[in-house]
Amino acid sequence: MTSSKPRGRRPGSPDTRQTIVGAARGLFDTQPYDQVSLRAIARRADVDPALVHHYFSGKAELFLTATADVSADPMEIFRMVDDVPADRRGAALVLAFTAVWEAAGRSGMFTEFISSMLATPDLTAGAGEFITQQIRERIAHFADPDERTLRATLAMSQMIGMAMLRYTLRMEPVTSVNRSRLAELYGPTLQHYLTGRLSAEDRRNSSPAGRD
Repeated sequence: MTSSKPRGRRPGSPDTRQTIVGAARGLFDTQPYDQVSLRAIARRADVDPALVHHYFSGKAELFLTATADVSADPMEIFRMVDDVPADRRGAALVLAFTAVWEAAGRSGMFTEFISSMLATPDLTAGAGEFITQQIRERIAHFADPDERTLRATLAMSQMIGMAMLRYTLRMEPVTSVNRSRLAELYGPTLQHYLTGRLSAEDRRNSSPAGRD
């Protein structure tokens, strides 16, 4: 007698993403971050492992979504910056970042995420992986090829510091200043990190007094 039950894992559906998130939350609640694999999550969710990769860039993004209730889609930010001229991307990053986090009350989510991250070693590990793979690498595409990773890291440090002051510590006047003014203030520093000369020696060599 032949069974009529379909073989293999079930395909994607409108509820598949949430099913994967629920399965991941169950595993991350009971096991350390480094002991949970994407295949194990797929087995628990009863889906093909390829679907996990379809919905999430990797374990870090899935971890953040499952444990910190963060909709971690950096493409939402970087799509806003791609078509901006290279010499204006510092300010554009500030505007894009704040637009995303201030939409629909997400600033509160940022605060909750930071608080959870500081208190949870596993979340710190997942956040570090996510920030490196999904944010720093994309900022690096906007940076001068010379010391690209360093440039992206410095720019990212400014963004995170700004967000901490504005959303978590709520320090005035950074909290209440409008987004355009924030871009005017932080933009030049980010632009310098992305495309400017980083070392004092470079600056001396580029000045009239430093030329032969």
